[in-house]
Amino acid sequence: MTQPVTATPQLPEYKTVCGGVIKDPENYPSAIYHGERLYFCTRACLRVFDQDPDPFLAGDVEHPIEED
Repeated sequence: MTQPVTATPQLPEYKTVCGGVIKDPENYPSAIYHGERLYFCTRACLRVFDQDPDPFLAGDVEHPIEED
């Protein structure tokens, strides 16, 4: 007799502002912007976002390569 396969619960995925996917948002920097929590891949991206959010979100600002 075959045992039923039970699916392992999947953690929800969250998209970062930078376009990445994370599964544990508590380990990533974030900010509240217009009432919504946004996640960032690095603290450097969050720092650049904090300086000028709208151009950063529009993709008009270069994402930093180096980590803070």
